[in-house]
Amino acid sequence: MSTPYREFAPPDRLKQFVECFWTVDPANALQEYPVLPDGCVDIVYSPGVARGLQLVGTMTSARRFAISAGDVQFGVRFRPAMSRSFLPLPGFETLDQLIALSDIWGVRGSRLNQQISEARSVRQCIDLIEERLANPRDITVVQRICTSIVERAGQVRIDDVAFQAGFSTRQLRRLFLEQVGLSPKRFCRILRFRSSVSRLSERGHADWAQMALDCGYYDQAHLINEFRQFSGYTPGEFALLKR
Repeated sequence: MSTPYREFAPPDRLKQFVECFWTVDPANALQEYPVLPDGCVDIVYSPGVARGLQLVGTMTSARRFAISAGDVQFGVRFRPAMSRSFLPLPGFETLDQLIALSDIWGVRGSRLNQQISEARSVRQCIDLIEERLANPRDITVVQRICTSIVERAGQVRIDDVAFQAGFSTRQLRRLFLEQVGLSPKRFCRILRFRSSVSRLSERGHADWAQMALDCGYYDQAHLINEFRQFSGYTPGEFALLKR
């Protein structure tokens, strides 16, 4: 399942908000290119798609996209919860959604879509997006909490997180649903899953029991069930696909 996928680091001023810019440039058509939940929101440009630039909201399950040969997909991946600084939509409105950027940014979004479609290189696309990602909103408490949870790969106790932030568990859940679109518990589950995918991609195979413990799962069965729910595969099946 080798795919010409590349990542480009964001400039220093955006590193707090953006994980990377990325491209997928397939030499052959991909009928079911898989994208796994990672807790992030992306802005994606797909040639030939009527709506052009789209916001891809935080996903709760794997999605598969058809990509034609030679159609370069371009995108920017925000760090978990950080898209809100530029795309001030309630999290629950974007969860598992594809939304035309022009519906969010209006004329600015339409103009950016036209400029991206006319760009002659990936570098030009990145420069155009960077220019639009200016003057971010102030970081919220929830965004700070999300950053801390990301740093710990989702291995936290929600009650402890709420207490340290000065919230009740119920208050924290309400704020997460409003700003992130996910409950704190589900957010942590996705981050633990993402950590397991990363470890599997690095190693190609694993001691499943040890991997489960390293990623914060109760046992191997818990890891396998969570992996299947978020990706549609068992860890072993996914490892074979990545070869």
